[in-house]
Amino acid sequence: MESENKIHDIREYVKYLDGIHKRTMQYVKAIPNELLDWKPSEDKFSIGDLLRHIASSRLMFLGIFEHGTWTYTGHDTGKGASLEEISIYLEACQIKLTEGLLKVGNDVLTKKVLTLHGHEVSPWRILMAIPEHEIHHRGQISTYLQINKIEPPQIFGLKIEQVKTL
Repeated sequence: MESENKIHDIREYVKYLDGIHKRTMQYVKAIPNELLDWKPSEDKFSIGDLLRHIASSRLMFLGIFEHGTWTYTGHDTGKGASLEEISIYLEACQIKLTEGLLKVGNDVLTKKVLTLHGHEVSPWRILMAIPEHEIHHRGQISTYLQINKIEPPQIFGLKIEQVKTL
């Protein structure tokens, strides 16, 4: 039996998601245009693919709560070929996600939803997958930047070496 709801207020959750989004946008600012199509190997996502994927996935997750379906619209360059276009797409998808979640309101927290494999779960599990998914791909972008000798942004403003130790 699945445990009780772990998220109690969709407005607070949306505020949390906005923080995740803002930190992702700091990464976008660190990416030079010439690295947009860089990928570690031919069978991997490029940096641009990762950013478009993050954005499109926001809409995929929203679809679960609005329509009960999983639909992924892809991450092709039609969703942004330049960093500026991708930034606009990321912002637009974030707005759609947060406005959509606020529109369904706290009712979204009470109805079971389906996983990609068709299993019924409490909605908080899918809601927590949204930031987990984004953070996973942001970590990939961080690695891609470092491979290319670019220091990624510090998500909380300090490197661990700058934190006081005991």
